[in-house]
Amino acid sequence: RTFGVFDGVSGAEKEAGLALYSFTLASQIKGLIGTDGLTMAEMTDVLETAADIASMEATGASTATLASIGEDDILRVLTLGDCSVLVYRDGKVAAKSKEITHYFDCPYQFAEDSPDRAKDATKLTFPVQSGDIVVAGSDGIFDNLTSDQIWEQISSVPPRAGMIAGKVINQSRTVSLDEEAPTPYAKQAQRNRYEKYKSGLGGKVDDISCVVVRCL
Repeated sequence: RTFGVFDGVSGAEKEAGLALYSFTLASQIKGLIGTDGLTMAEMTDVLETAADIASMEATGASTATLASIGEDDILRVLTLGDCSVLVYRDGKVAAKSKEITHYFDCPYQFAEDSPDRAKDATKLTFPVQSGDIVVAGSDGIFDNLTSDQIWEQISSVPPRAGMIAGKVINQSRTVSLDEEAPTPYAKQAQRNRYEKYKSGLGGKVDDISCVVVRCL
């Protein structure tokens, strides 16, 4: 019932010989959660505990989104940084988590020397129902595909979570390598006067991770 995406920050300094922060964060959280849905307070505690351990044992930095669907059919999401969670219902976005950044291209993040904490994460609470599709992903998904384009990928394959995730990942990767693609990231980069994106076009090469949950 609990899942997440933990995305390493490419610009963070990394020390050779140590595990990556994002991997350590994910593995610690896996060991801290059970099979039941978590409350928002429990998720905050889990995220903070895992981040404390990762800060001692790992290197680099990581953004995070942690989500849980309770026995009450409520989806609860914590987001620190620029990963996102979308809920699709009948082909439309019914709910979306909120990113949190210090400024463009500098997301909130966990790291040994970062002041950002789990308590700073944005929160989303949303009642899900049968037929909903939940998509959690790193910014490598949402920088390259709009919500409508993600739905196009979802609707092009049989309704199996693994197949949907693979389709979304592959399309995101394809667009990320296309220097002429109109992408959400390119539009923002153009507004922020990035020379590479002065045309407002171009994919964003990045780590790409995606988790899909089908509500039955």
